[in-house]
Amino acid sequence: MIKPQDAEFHFRPDSHWQWVETIALPFHVPGTTIGGIVYVVTRPMLGVCACDISLHDRITDLWEEQLYIDNQQHLPCPKSLLDFTLPNGLTITAVDPVKHYRVRYEGIDDTRFELDFVALHEPYDLNDPAQDPLAAARHGGAWDTAWSGHYDVTYRIKGRLTVRGQHHDVDCVDTGDRSWGTRPERDNSSVIWWHASFGERLTAHLFVAHDLARTNDFGKLVSGYVMEDGATYGIREARGTQQYRKAVPMGGELEVVDVRGKHLRMSYSALNACYWAPYPSNSYVQSLMRVNCDGELGYGVQQLGLSRAYLTRHRDAIRARC
Repeated sequence: MIKPQDAEFHFRPDSHWQWVETIALPFHVPGTTIGGIVYVVTRPMLGVCACDISLHDRITDLWEEQLYIDNQQHLPCPKSLLDFTLPNGLTITAVDPVKHYRVRYEGIDDTRFELDFVALHEPYDLNDPAQDPLAAARHGGAWDTAWSGHYDVTYRIKGRLTVRGQHHDVDCVDTGDRSWGTRPERDNSSVIWWHASFGERLTAHLFVAHDLARTNDFGKLVSGYVMEDGATYGIREARGTQQYRKAVPMGGELEVVDVRGKHLRMSYSALNACYWAPYPSNSYVQSLMRVNCDGELGYGVQQLGLSRAYLTRHRDAIRARC
């Protein structure tokens, strides 16, 4: 069970030097192809953090073809995750810890935003068997030691974005997360973190293994939930497949079954997609998807996590995709 204090650091004086705590807050601009993410990766035992502010607006293989990138790998680690400002111009304040973040950013090239992320439900603890139907059968954390602690939250996000002098109102629903644990940056696996929201009433979120080099089909379900009318229901089954241009997802189909036995069948296509490197050892493909669920239209983010070790090991199989 997640408590308000879980918005704060969890490390101890004897924690491993590779201990990491993260905050991930995606958002998008309705009616456009613009999607953004605020991602903070802290390494408190080393006294440093990385921070990525990215705004994507097209499908491309090249990171530098996106709308705006401010990726900094060596910043001082904040003393607290409840209220901090980084030298890159980002300020995050936990107005109501685990339930409400206020995010302000003053960047370069006439780019800035002020956004409020307000939770639509209680945080979903994927390591708690009372919430997640797959948690009890696991040994240790949900995926690896980096997820020794992890929760997901679907937010209503409102505010104002200015990017390269162009102003946009932001009023959307997206899902973010918090993680903590020991995170080695070597030979990580290939995974998919995915969500789609249909207004405030309904969201589907899941995390699955995926062996991109060998199959288009989703692998083992790690965790997920359906959020409906403010309540969360753990996902117990998931089946999906998607199409690619090399390693960039173009769209796919997905079916999930939650603990109530409720089925959601979805098809989706990419509005934007691009390689994204919040830290050097891993290359994600971050995509904003338009999703159809039984005739209802929604939107959401997919992060396809690909370690560089995995990409180079399977480079010929991935390059062969048309």
